[in-house]
Amino acid sequence: MSDVPARPTMLEVDLDAAAHNVRAVRQLVGPERKIFAVIKAGGYGFGAAEMGAVFARSGADWLAVADLAEGIRLRQRGISTPILVYPNSLAEAAADALAHDLVPTLVDLDSARAYSNVANGPCDFFVKVDVGLERLGVPPEQAVKTIRAMLDLPHLRLAGICGHPHADGGDDSSYADWQLARFTSVIDELEAQGVRVPVRLLAATPFVLRFPHTYLNAVDPGRMLYGVIMPDEKPPIPLRPALRALKTHVIALKELTPRERFADRAPFPVTAPMRLGVVPIGSADGMLWLHDGRVLVRGRFAPLVSAPSLEHTRIDLTAIPDAVVGDEVVIIGRQGDREITPAEVARRHGLGLHHVATTVGPRVARVYLSA
Repeated sequence: MSDVPARPTMLEVDLDAAAHNVRAVRQLVGPERKIFAVIKAGGYGFGAAEMGAVFARSGADWLAVADLAEGIRLRQRGISTPILVYPNSLAEAAADALAHDLVPTLVDLDSARAYSNVANGPCDFFVKVDVGLERLGVPPEQAVKTIRAMLDLPHLRLAGICGHPHADGGDDSSYADWQLARFTSVIDELEAQGVRVPVRLLAATPFVLRFPHTYLNAVDPGRMLYGVIMPDEKPPIPLRPALRALKTHVIALKELTPRERFADRAPFPVTAPMRLGVVPIGSADGMLWLHDGRVLVRGRFAPLVSAPSLEHTRIDLTAIPDAVVGDEVVIIGRQGDREITPAEVARRHGLGLHHVATTVGPRVARVYLSA
């Protein structure tokens, strides 16, 4: 059976790189801290279940998802590692979360009541404190009072407190320190009142890479586990990209000659004979934001012709006369001694580097590679 999917377009994912990255984080943070491997946005576009399984096998203590449905799918795929669900669902979902042994992150008393009402026994939960991102979370000034009220409800048991700090660029730690102080002040006050906080989780990827003093007793790295490092970042550990390549194949070739009639109404200008190739990936697959204006065919660059359509993209193969139907086309990745990198694609479209794989549509087959 062929390794090429029925629709010959695929995102190649390096599972060995992902496993290496978890082990590298373990080396960085030490054996005593818990690693919460973040599996949000469909595993950053690479596949939540597949990446979650690799991270769990490679030393992650917990998995963390930002979507309750994603957590349920991980359980349905047989993953038994503890799973933390960041706040992203309504209180009515409490029964589903507990039925699948998922640990919720709560941000208000109403949600806490919902979990208390459906729990049949001890129900572990986290509370998110908003230390600076101004998105989801209890303000630090209200956190202690809110958590004490939650703990007055039947069945609820505090498993930890988490936060998602706002990371600016550079090595100046003053902003990070301010957020850390807001976070730890909540923990200190709770512990002074006799409330134990087992897990203190603040450092996501930017803080893991730059500010070791923010690690506390747990970290929740996300994009760094997939080898996504921003251009201005200098990782203290070697990380490897999980994105091996975005590939497709030539499915049609045709010879075009300049039009004599209605040339001004053609979909693109043809001013000289052109050898046109068609590949099966289009705007419905994210191709509008996934190209660098060119692709690789037989180790040579071929420019795109016009914008991608819904299902297909045209490429100019005039300068590659030996190209044939079935040839591999690399949109992102290496072919021969040439390469189109995710960073080049991100720069062209003004994307964050972590948005490249998440932009690849769900119809594109994920192909998992391991030695």
